[in-house]
Amino acid sequence: MPLKDFARSLRDGILPRERLRRANPGAFVAGTVTFAGDASRARLAADVSVLGPTALFVTDGGGLNGALLEVGERTYIGEFNNIRCAGAPIRIGRHCLVSQHITIVGSNHGTAPGTPIVDQPWTGDGVVIGDDVWIGAGAVILPGARIGDGCVIAANSTVKGEIPAGSIVAGSPATVLRHR
Repeated sequence: MPLKDFARSLRDGILPRERLRRANPGAFVAGTVTFAGDASRARLAADVSVLGPTALFVTDGGGLNGALLEVGERTYIGEFNNIRCAGAPIRIGRHCLVSQHITIVGSNHGTAPGTPIVDQPWTGDGVVIGDDVWIGAGAVILPGARIGDGCVIAANSTVKGEIPAGSIVAGSPATVLRHR
């Protein structure tokens, strides 16, 4: 969080995590969750649980300004996760299980030659995770991932692109092993 935003939250007496809690009264957000961004752009449905330490960053940057986090009802987000919209939307469906040590990112830095990576505009169109999805520990969900309803993402898998509904996937990059 930029220093000026932190100073503003001290002045206002409301830390960012508390703003997130107040904007989403039906959700449980653990005291060890780190939140940065606009709480009105983080929509946590009823009975969502976000355990900590987990980082939720609903921020714009790198030339992108579409940050939005939506999490459907009865979804569980475990400990030590890193969810960063980075200027793009991330949508997680209903009745999902997001295990521990998972990274979900909505955009990435550009990689064109001739310009330092830190100076390049970000690219990516966010992430969509369907309903009833289980994401195993250590998985990485990359920008552009579209995970269908009922999927199982094995531990330590890397997901990019589209995963058909009902698929069980594993690997880096994740490939379909079978269907539920």
